[in-house]
Amino acid sequence: MDQFGSMPFFLNPRPTDSGFTLLELAVVFSLMAVGIAVLLPTARRQQDRLAVSGAAEEVVGLLHRTRAEAVARGGAVLSLVSASASIAIVCNEDTLTRTELMERYGVDMDLSRDRGEAALAFGPLGLGQVANQTIRLRRGEAETRLIVSSLGRVVRK
Repeated sequence: MDQFGSMPFFLNPRPTDSGFTLLELAVVFSLMAVGIAVLLPTARRQQDRLAVSGAAEEVVGLLHRTRAEAVARGGAVLSLVSASASIAIVCNEDTLTRTELMERYGVDMDLSRDRGEAALAFGPLGLGQVANQTIRLRRGEAETRLIVSSLGRVVRK
């Protein structure tokens, strides 16, 4: 021991340089890579589910708004176009709002009986004037269906 109470550097079993060895860093990075590889597909599926859920809630909200506009203005139509996944509320030849589900949520929209377009008309009492319509929203493996009854009620499946 020297006069300051520490061991000489050549007798110290562990050098004073603190840090990690290359092997320790390689092990940590390997474990991180395995963890990311396991979690990435799960995160992607969750992101798809959330996008489909958000799009479905937006469609339901637009259906309710269309019914309210029909009562307020004496009739309204919810126009659905499956190719572009767009939805518009039309009232007295005026487009009140348009939503592009593909751009906003990245979802595909299919209509029942493989229709390219559908118009859900609501009368002045807010009741539907068409037959039932199924709207299917998809992104990746996530999918949901909205069944709109002829009276305008929505069932989520």
